[in-house]
Amino acid sequence: MKVFLTGASGYIGKHVALELVSRGHDVVGMARKASERTEYSKDVEWCYSDLSNFEQFWPLLESSDAVVHCAMDYSSSGSENSDLDAAFVSKMRTFNGHFVYTGNLFSDRQEGDITLKEALRPNSTNWRYQSEVNVLKTSNAASIIRLGFVYGGVGGYFWEILSPGTVSELEIASIPKANWPMVHVRDVATLYASVLESGATGVFHAFDGMQNQAPEIIKIAHSTYVAHGVSSAEVRDYIQGLLKSSVLTSNERSLSTGWLPSYPSLKLSANESYAEFTGHFKK
Repeated sequence: MKVFLTGASGYIGKHVALELVSRGHDVVGMARKASERTEYSKDVEWCYSDLSNFEQFWPLLESSDAVVHCAMDYSSSGSENSDLDAAFVSKMRTFNGHFVYTGNLFSDRQEGDITLKEALRPNSTNWRYQSEVNVLKTSNAASIIRLGFVYGGVGGYFWEILSPGTVSELEIASIPKANWPMVHVRDVATLYASVLESGATGVFHAFDGMQNQAPEIIKIAHSTYVAHGVSSAEVRDYIQGLLKSSVLTSNERSLSTGWLPSYPSLKLSANESYAEFTGHFKK
């Protein structure tokens, strides 16, 4: 099939594009401009446009069998541009093919444990969950893939969020036992492909099925840094938000598409993951 992919030069989008190309699909990748980040595959046809410039990219989008929306625009202050995302979702109501929207398992930051099902949350005031409701209002096939805490490959935020400075500042014993659903980026990519190829609709969780708690993940990161002889004074505040989140969830609907996470858990692959992130390991 022909797939129009927004955010194709980003961390998630790049891996989704490579997976779809490897399965024989034609991918039109949208990015703001040509750069080193758009040179990863000669098999991706590039469309250079801003997400707000509908008239420029819409003819290519409309001629596609499916649209995968991985892009996110940010304001000058660094916050997510929810208005532009909502405008894109609204525009997609006229699209006749399969629309796959990217959500986030950490969208609701709540104290304590919550069980998040693979279903809409129509009563939530969170803008992401409101967008999901609007996505599934489309008259044609529509799917939502909520991402867990993604790691692996080159890029991403896992090793930045859990930076050496941040980890060194944390007392493991005092860290809340928040549940963090983890998933390898290449398993994320295969889930997008499975949803598209199966024609499955609804909500799906990109989560490897392993129940991990924050202290364990942070301890793994710390051990990995020690093994690599890394130290840093860098501290990031974002982790404090994650520590206020605890997401008990499931992935039954994702597995029903034929998707099966194949990469080892972070506990078994932290060294490899960090080596990839730093460019000392290629795969």
